[in-house]
Amino acid sequence: MAGRLNRPAAADGVVAYQDKDKQDMFHYFPLRIDSVLGETLRNFKVDYYGINAKPYWVDMGNGDYQSCVGGNLSGTAVPEITTAQRANISKVIGDVYGVKKPNLVPLVLNNVTVQPIFAKHIVDMGTGGSATFPNEMSLGASTGYQIGSGNSLFAELVGSEQDNAEPRPDFAINLSGEAELYADPWVAEIHADLRRVWEYTRTKVDVGLNIGWFNLGTSIDKITQDLITNNVVQIRYVQGGGGNEFGWQMLNSTKTLFEAINKQITAGEGMFKFEPNPTPQEPTKDEKWASKLLPFTTSINVGYVSNFFNQEITFDQTVTFEGMMPVRFNSSMALAVPCAASTESHFYDLQLMQQGCVTKAKHDGLQQRINTEKEAKRKKLLLYMAKVESGEWTPQQYSTMVSYLNTQALTEFASVAGIREDGSPEITAASPEEVDRVLARVEEMVTGGLVPAPRVSRSTAPRRVKV
Repeated sequence: MAGRLNRPAAADGVVAYQDKDKQDMFHYFPLRIDSVLGETLRNFKVDYYGINAKPYWVDMGNGDYQSCVGGNLSGTAVPEITTAQRANISKVIGDVYGVKKPNLVPLVLNNVTVQPIFAKHIVDMGTGGSATFPNEMSLGASTGYQIGSGNSLFAELVGSEQDNAEPRPDFAINLSGEAELYADPWVAEIHADLRRVWEYTRTKVDVGLNIGWFNLGTSIDKITQDLITNNVVQIRYVQGGGGNEFGWQMLNSTKTLFEAINKQITAGEGMFKFEPNPTPQEPTKDEKWASKLLPFTTSINVGYVSNFFNQEITFDQTVTFEGMMPVRFNSSMALAVPCAASTESHFYDLQLMQQGCVTKAKHDGLQQRINTEKEAKRKKLLLYMAKVESGEWTPQQYSTMVSYLNTQALTEFASVAGIREDGSPEITAASPEEVDRVLARVEEMVTGGLVPAPRVSRSTAPRRVKV
């Protein structure tokens, strides 16, 4: 019993797939989980830190003090579609497939991961996060949760920050898991020059050389079509086709090319990354391309310029999808009611050591810090790219340095100014001269072919430093 990947229906934040063998059965998943206090959302508590105009220094152990941003939340959630959502998806199934009373059964996800969201700043959990959540998620079942942002170092947050829109004080999570769906078989022969694929894709992102990532969003649809139309990529479908509903084959062919480009970089984070889709939407009735319905999003590393590669990189490969295949699904669910006078007792600011909401003033302060840090890193990137252009550094050495910058805070590099009377350290930001000395030593290592060890965040229950 499995849903067919190429037989979907979508309505009101729910996607459903017709069963491979039973035409009246549809496997559904809520791409948007509506949070209703007392129903889908019950007890909750929020602690947060570092969302302020001043840094929040955390003792990571062994005299390692770092500027951190993040939080912890807990409660009980009941992930399930609402009565209205059930009625709407049933109507669409009836209109599209002629099944007036579909048998709706939930998709069961394995390998569930949880990603916390704090006021639109998605904190990459990586290996340092802490999430108490089941490995299998059953829709409709009551689930206790406790999530802590672990890799919440200020430098890492800045490294992935590209959205300068004014943040809102929301607390939520992205749920991502894997389900087995039956994919109609298809075989494609792909030929491309990866250098041209990178150059074309990078020029479509109107962002200069900078630290961090830029989410391509639905523009990946147009990029994929243009790569083929402009003969940058040649694809011949031996079996199946690339123009079927939702363009699944075409988009996965492009993903294969992007992953191959990543392999050209021997150090650093790569030039593309794929993450669970945080904003899944519904395709229009006649839409053939729908990256917004895919379980993953594509981001491009703007730390690399369009002409980064200077030689042809030939890619010839036969890509095959057949039978059962694992597909990642993502959903968003708010895990806290809005913070207001009647609910602020559920919110606690660890930095100020008081109850209270994440106010606009706090977010504005954090955003100013982020912008200052990004500008400092952008200037370093320009210097390092000049080393590559002059031949002093190789592209691999540049990638190593970019990776290092993503884990370091240039404007909030901690320095121990002294010891207070109570024995606690007095932590301040290091002077620009101190930071430059540290970077100079790292640059010497990179020039000598060594890989500097980045800082690694640890526990999600950091020891607070009184400042």
